[in-house]
Amino acid sequence: MDYDHMFHIAKKVVDSIEKGVKPLIGWERSDEVVKIGADGTPTKRIDVIAENIAINSIERHCSAVLISEEIGIKKVGDGPPEYLIVLDPIDGTYNALNNLPIYSVSIAIGEIPRRNRDIDAIKSMDIRDLELGMVKNIATGEIYYGRANKGAYILEKNEKEWKRIKVSDTKNLKDASVGVFAYGLTTNTLNFIKDRKVRRIRIFGSAALEMCYVARGALDAFINVNETTRLCDIAGGYVILRESGGVITDRDGRPLNMRLDVKERTSLICSNRTLHRKLVGIFGNKWALKPTKFGIISRIDREEALDLVVQIIDYLESKGVGYLLEEELYKTLKDKMDIDRYDCKVMEDIREISHMLSIGGDGTVLRASRLIGGNEVPIISIDMGTVGFLTEFSRDEVFKAIDMVIRGNYEIERRTKCSCVVKFREEERKDYRQKVLPDALNEVVLITKSPAKMIHFEVYINGEFVEEVRADGIIVSTPTGSTAYSLSAGGPILEPSMDAFVVVPICPFKLFSRPIVVDGNSEILIRILRKSVLAVIDGNVEETLKKGDEVVLRKSDAYAYFVKGRKFYSKLKKLGN
Repeated sequence: MDYDHMFHIAKKVVDSIEKGVKPLIGWERSDEVVKIGADGTPTKRIDVIAENIAINSIERHCSAVLISEEIGIKKVGDGPPEYLIVLDPIDGTYNALNNLPIYSVSIAIGEIPRRNRDIDAIKSMDIRDLELGMVKNIATGEIYYGRANKGAYILEKNEKEWKRIKVSDTKNLKDASVGVFAYGLTTNTLNFIKDRKVRRIRIFGSAALEMCYVARGALDAFINVNETTRLCDIAGGYVILRESGGVITDRDGRPLNMRLDVKERTSLICSNRTLHRKLVGIFGNKWALKPTKFGIISRIDREEALDLVVQIIDYLESKGVGYLLEEELYKTLKDKMDIDRYDCKVMEDIREISHMLSIGGDGTVLRASRLIGGNEVPIISIDMGTVGFLTEFSRDEVFKAIDMVIRGNYEIERRTKCSCVVKFREEERKDYRQKVLPDALNEVVLITKSPAKMIHFEVYINGEFVEEVRADGIIVSTPTGSTAYSLSAGGPILEPSMDAFVVVPICPFKLFSRPIVVDGNSEILIRILRKSVLAVIDGNVEETLKKGDEVVLRKSDAYAYFVKGRKFYSKLKKLGN
């Protein structure tokens, strides 16, 4: 395989287009629509000129099957085609016409197998067969280049040496800079921007360059969660980003296997491995792929729950699917049965599993959520409890639920969690220190340590004083927790998908102290005015607070994920039983 020849072809094409289109910048006729391209979108005069320049350059150097947005698929050059070339002669046409310095020429090349060198050969190929990519920022002159199994590189303007590039190692979304494809933004993407999940959002309007920015670590990710990304837009950037260590998939985490067709479309998420996992968790269903391993957690005080766990283990082993057991469950089963005949192991690292099976009631689900922490692991919740409002499947549906997950034929429901930070002063210090408590799936409750005694506190929303409250306590509930303690204390029921929190005083002294529903992006601050107070997270985690301490509550950066089973309003019937 002659990579040097491929490189020579790519370099000649990008340099020729750069030289040919620069005089067209600012020419009023460059912006005229002259036809509808093969991909079904309007073609500007500057696009046609750039494509013709590329065709002439390719014909001088090789015979190839060319895929381009304007002409579609065409054989160029004499003799049997040696190469497949995917071209976007100008990526970022609007920027070019308006002299915004972010527009490029993008080219990707793969070798056509010798046994079948004709235009039909590409029917057996896809984007993964592309072996060389090159993208040149026409406005600034820098060139990006990637070659299969040899890495990715940049040549800065006026430099002579190619420098190796790789994706960033940013791990937290809050620290990330993300490029977004702006056309036809979905509600999901708009909420992502509104919620300020990342440090910066950038919209450049040139997909190939934005992928190269991710490849060099200048951006931490680039996303387009619509099915609008075209083959020609990303082919060159795909090879470069792939060779820089980036992960490139559709929004559900599936590797791209785009056919070599000018009309092919896909969604797109590209980043480093850690951020990619988080972004797919937000925008798609990465778990549509076959599960790696199930984690199993169960209540251990009921024989029928333990018997069901054994049946599940038998079923998973018959399906050839791995599993790990929560430590207490493992110890209980070890004393109860001949565990050595099974491939049973303790779940030591939550990152080893892709899904969590929760066998029990709401308490078991909350334990599973705490165990998962901030990891993107969905819960398959099986009802073996007394209330089970958080559970999605009955005992009779457990094997059906497992099969749904194995086949990838299921939906994920994302639930908001509440982060909790306690700010306190130590006697020898004047400034506040802080302690981060675990996230709450249901609610954060502040109550007195002494029975039948009221606590006294102030409530602030986004820094604005709301009221001074004397009550037995106060609940800040997520939408998921609105059917739990909050409901018993007089709070409203919220659909789990709502972006909101409920603030509910418990038995308030003043009659007008009523529940408040606040926007999910709000910061809720509660200042303790008198007496010691106990902070309780999901009925389990406890922290003692004293006079002057503050509790700051806001939407967590992490979510809880559930494999969807029962419909929400059908579960409400349980509240009437």
